[in-house]
Amino acid sequence: MIKNKPLRIFEMANNHMGDMKHADNLIKTYSKIAKKYPFDFAIKLQYRNLDTFIHPHFKKRMDIKYIKRFEETRLTTKQFDNLIKLIRREGFLAISTPFDEAAVDLLEELNCPIYKLASFEMTDFPL
Repeated sequence: MIKNKPLRIFEMANNHMGDMKHADNLIKTYSKIAKKYPFDFAIKLQYRNLDTFIHPHFKKRMDIKYIKRFEETRLTTKQFDNLIKLIRREGFLAISTPFDEAAVDLLEELNCPIYKLASFEMTDFPL
């Protein structure tokens, strides 16, 4: 896939809004754009295992905007796997930002080759 050309990364993060049809459309739109340019491309996702990422005292607190956003964009493991497979089928390199050790374990299981750590995670030494 990567042919030593400049790498351009499309940031998808949680822009799929938890909707797999929307995610499919985004990836296929990125693919149409990428075919016009002589670069290698990747799509970067974010993965949080919400069952371990959100502190138990804050689970289901939809009045907190970040908890609400995370819950509304929640994907199952199968859905996340399907996103990575679609990214690869469209000729992209899959990249993901893991936010905890459980996310790293999943990315390893799904053979995601590149992780991008969030800058605020620089001192999260276990991660």
